[in-house]
Amino acid sequence: MTVMVTGAAGQLGRELVRTYSGGDRLVSLDRVGLNVTDRAAVHAAVRSIQPSVIVNCAAWTDVDGCESDPDRAFLVHADAVCFLHEVANDIDAHVVQVSTDYVFDGLETVPYIETAGTNPLNVYGQSKKAGETLAGPLATVVRTSWLQPADAPGMVDRVLSGLSAREEVALPANRRACPTFVGDLAPVIWRLAEERVAGLVHATNGGVTSWYEFGRSVADAVGADPDQIVPSPIEKPDSRPAKRPPYSALDNSVLQVLGYPEIRDYRDAVAEAVARAVG
Repeated sequence: MTVMVTGAAGQLGRELVRTYSGGDRLVSLDRVGLNVTDRAAVHAAVRSIQPSVIVNCAAWTDVDGCESDPDRAFLVHADAVCFLHEVANDIDAHVVQVSTDYVFDGLETVPYIETAGTNPLNVYGQSKKAGETLAGPLATVVRTSWLQPADAPGMVDRVLSGLSAREEVALPANRRACPTFVGDLAPVIWRLAEERVAGLVHATNGGVTSWYEFGRSVADAVGADPDQIVPSPIEKPDSRPAKRPPYSALDNSVLQVLGYPEIRDYRDAVAEAVARAVG
């Protein structure tokens, strides 16, 4: 069998490729290898490769950029998913589509379960929601949030840099969600793909936090003064093109029903990342 990963140059795509241990052939395609917005190219590539599983990580993650160019956002996040779904159906390939917490409006105060109603506030979320539908009823749609890379600087590194310079590190305190480390997410995606789980699945690290609280957890883990972490001034509502949900934590309820192991708390992942960084 053959497994195909699109968007393989992104932080999640890289980790999926790095950690794949299924024993089958893996074909990883970045934006140069496959333009997912070109229907003919997508159909030709999938028919040539004949994958049994397609994991689509291709995305345009510039949320404000999406707001300024909705046509491009929907082309990448919706039309491209439709192209993959069309040809996957023809060859009986299973599609895993990666989605986002930004499909929610953030008006809740408890983590969203998979069946919660959606109401995206911005074009990025609207286009990703359209992609969830266009992936088809048999696809696995994995919603996640606030991804942290395994092989490149992320928020942990940013905070450590500020702490080591003995500077104040200002981080937003007005939005809350679940930080998700790709090293913890990748094995869940691979298992969902292997088992061809159909429908919506939330997959994040445990724990709801703000970036401000996240930064303080980094300071605690490295033994620094957590008071070096300070809340950023609250942005004016119209200070950026795209609105963000103030609360978009996800409840991994479907994973629990499926009997999957609980994904560890983000603070445990932070502690591991700090230990690795300070060596």
